[in-house]
Amino acid sequence: MTVFVLICSVILLAILEGLSRRDDLRELIAEFRIDSELTEPGEEVTLRYTVQNNSRWPVLYAALTLQIEPGIRVCEDEAWLQRNARRDRMGTQLRRHFFLMPRKKTSGRLRVCCTRRGQYRIGRYYLMRGDFMGLDPVLRSDDLGLRLICTARRCEIPAPETLGGVMGEVSVRRFILDDPCMLRGYREYTGREPMKQISWMQTAKTGQLMVRQNDFIIDRNVSILLNMEAAPEAALERCLEMLRSVCEELEAQRVPYALFTNGDLFSVNEGLGRNHVLYIQRRIGLSRLICYLSFSRLVDQYVYRPRDNSSCIVITPGRLENVRAALPRLQRCTGREPLLLCGGEEEP
Repeated sequence: MTVFVLICSVILLAILEGLSRRDDLRELIAEFRIDSELTEPGEEVTLRYTVQNNSRWPVLYAALTLQIEPGIRVCEDEAWLQRNARRDRMGTQLRRHFFLMPRKKTSGRLRVCCTRRGQYRIGRYYLMRGDFMGLDPVLRSDDLGLRLICTARRCEIPAPETLGGVMGEVSVRRFILDDPCMLRGYREYTGREPMKQISWMQTAKTGQLMVRQNDFIIDRNVSILLNMEAAPEAALERCLEMLRSVCEELEAQRVPYALFTNGDLFSVNEGLGRNHVLYIQRRIGLSRLICYLSFSRLVDQYVYRPRDNSSCIVITPGRLENVRAALPRLQRCTGREPLLLCGGEEEP
């Protein structure tokens, strides 16, 4: 009887082992997502993962290993890291063991943050599934498919005067022929308006003389010129921090602004709002501090482009002798003195 039970047990174990080997990792699905792709140094981002068993058989043993790249720090408490993590020059490894019943899933989350500005791949994952006897485990590895763009941190800057504001703060130049784009509406003719102001189309529609009413005041806006000529990396990083701070300050004042650079941030058309500032912050995070033009060429391109009543903010890493030579052209172009911010040791 003992021999019979032993033989039946061996046969049952062999059947279970064979069935467990037939169901490979294609039915074990791992998914990953993050709360936000755009972050700043030290800001925590939550990485969420889910492993789901889509097969008809239970997974008695599975292991998920996350390989977090260097430059990304895990923000869990130290006691948890000592139990679940291993650090080396390749980054941080975190491993979790679990089992799953059929059509069930398990989830978890991990808090991470970037240590400095730049673009980062979060890392890879290794998903291992063991067979019933634990003799022939199956391993799958792939990239998480997630990245983080870490923009520059905010810094303290001299509070700029309000360079713009609500509609109606700045008078425009008047010409002999009025600009049709400044049309605000129509009103009845009083006899004191010049004949050229009469709108014959509106007169025909209403049956009485109507004149055009123009708006000769416009809003002020700001142009930010960023100089990325060869300079120490720390000074250029400081300039990017100042750029972010200036953009957020203008957003708080509701002043439209445009960005012009001679580097790999390129130029951004005038705008205002959340999407506008987030786009610039993404460009800051992706920048590799590459310069394509001299600051003098950048000023030439700015002076000869169509523009309206813009004020200028110049951000430069240093070497102000080259920058100061171009400032008079900006002042003649805009009619006011540019605001100069220096990111290097040399003060303006």
